Amino acid sequence: MSSQRHLTILELLPSQPSSISINQLKNKLFDSGIKLSTRMLQRDLQSLYEQGCFGLEKDTRTKPYGWSISKEWRGNSTVMSTELAQHYLMLEQLLPQNIPVDIKQAIHAKADIALQRLNGIKPEWLKLKSNSSIEVNLDSKVVEQIEHAIKHNRSASAEIYRVLYDQAHWLAFSELSFYGLEEDNGILMAQFMVGELHDKCYQMPVYRIRNVKVLQKTRREPNLEQLSSLRLAINKGKRQEPINLVIKVPTQSAINQGFIELGELIEKQQLDAQTSLLTFKVDDTQQLIDELFKLAHWLEVIEPVVIRNRVIKKIKAAANIYNQ
Repeated sequence: MSSQRHLTILELLPSQPSSISINQLKNKLFDSGIKLSTRMLQRDLQSLYEQGCFGLEKDTRTKPYGWSISKEWRGNSTVMSTELAQHYLMLEQLLPQNIPVDIKQAIHAKADIALQRLNGIKPEWLKLKSNSSIEVNLDSKVVEQIEHAIKHNRSASAEIYRVLYDQAHWLAFSELSFYGLEEDNGILMAQFMVGELHDKCYQMPVYRIRNVKVLQKTRREPNLEQLSSLRLAINKGKRQEPINLVIKVPTQSAINQGFIELGELIEKQQLDAQTSLLTFKVDDTQQLIDELFKLAHWLEVIEPVVIRNRVIKKIKAAANIYNQ
């Protein structure tokens, strides 16, 4: 998708509660000198919607779907607000490395408009003295503060270490909604959303976060679609190591009967009348851990030990919540 076409589509979408159909938008684009097929326009809209960065809303109550821009995102004026300008500058710094080039260009274009909206005056976090390196040390106090924010359903302010224009800075974020802490290849990662203007989920190493302050404001909760989108972004382009997963299950279980598939079944062994040992060839992904956790009340991971330990960690975390 070209960046100019991308931006034109967003500019032609009405603010809620109004909406526009595919055919209506197609005609408006044609009047603007952009000729698109219905199929291509649908793909463009869906791509923009899945990015979660532009306040795009899809009304699925009727077909064809109605499309609009969230009123909170665009506001009541065509002039970009100061809050939205600052938000675009923050959003630009949190783009995943593997995001499509056209999406990057579109957001960079909005960030340029944002700087113009601020009369070329850069926010304080853009003026900070750059740092060339950061120590990879886990601050237990930061972890405790993030855990506290998650446990008590509170938003937090914090500084996040980012590389900006080839220089590293600590960027100040006035509001983050932390909703998860998760270990990834031995590194503790914090999962969060920024502010209130969009629903994109991000993941950042905890050692790149500092000066966390828990706020009284209630944090936002991501939905399953947003979490799935984050997981896909994390795994995209990441090398997924194939492993042999050995699990012990009841002989009469759904997985032993073939109704649940974790991967390619390469070996099945009957241990006794009640128990079977199954070996699957699978990719080591977070989705696999999540699936094993959901089945943990009747399925036991035997090997690899690292997978077994990751499942045990999730079980203990769940047990701690219910034992309080």
